[in-house]
Amino acid sequence: MILPRPLPEGGISFTWHKSVATFNAPLQTFLSTRPLVRAAATGALVFSRATGEDRVLLIQRAPHDSMPLRWEIPGGACDQEDETLLHSLARELWEEAGLKLKHVVRTVGDEFIFLTRRGLAVTKVTFETEVEAPAPAVVEEGRSELTLPEVTIDPNEHIRFVWATEEECQAEKIVVSEDDGNEVIKLEFTTKNQKSIVLLGFKLRREDPANG
Repeated sequence: MILPRPLPEGGISFTWHKSVATFNAPLQTFLSTRPLVRAAATGALVFSRATGEDRVLLIQRAPHDSMPLRWEIPGGACDQEDETLLHSLARELWEEAGLKLKHVVRTVGDEFIFLTRRGLAVTKVTFETEVEAPAPAVVEEGRSELTLPEVTIDPNEHIRFVWATEEECQAEKIVVSEDDGNEVIKLEFTTKNQKSIVLLGFKLRREDPANG
C-alpha cells in the first residue's frame, strides 16, 4: 500500500475568511446537518498572477485511476481524522500538490452532491485558496518578479500539472513550451461541474478582486 505524502513537521497553519467559518467544523458535525449525504470532499482552486494574468492550477489524473488522464483541481475526501473540513482541504492540497495552504478566501459555487461507484452520496465543497509562494525573484537591481508556486504532484495519483488561463480552460486546450518545441495539451475535465467551478472561480476574482 502506497501511503500519501506525510504532512510537514508541525502541521500546516492557515487562516480563513469569515464567510467560510461554518466549514471550520469536524466532519461529523458538518454531516449532521446534511442527512442525505454520508461523506464529504473538498476542492482547492489555486490561482496565481505571477505571469501577469490569472492562472489556475490543474492536475492530470494518473492513467490507472478512475477517469484516467482527465484534469481537475487538487482535492479529495475528508477523513474522520481531519480536525475540520478546512484542515481536510489543507491536507489534500499538500498531499496532491505539495502546497501549503495559507488562507481560505471563499467558497466557489454551491455544494455538489455526487454518487460514488458504491452508491455513497458525497457532497463536495470547493474553496478559493491562497498558498505559500516563493519570494519574488530579483532579476536586476531594484526590480523583482513574482514566481509561480512550486508544485510537487504525487505520481501515484497525478502525472502532470499546468497553470491555465481562463481562456485555456474554456477552450479545454493549452500550449506548453518544451525543449523540443510546443506541445498542445487537451484539458478534458473530470466532469462538466469541475469545468464550471473553475470558470466560476475566474469570474468571482474579476467581480470581487479585493476578496480574491
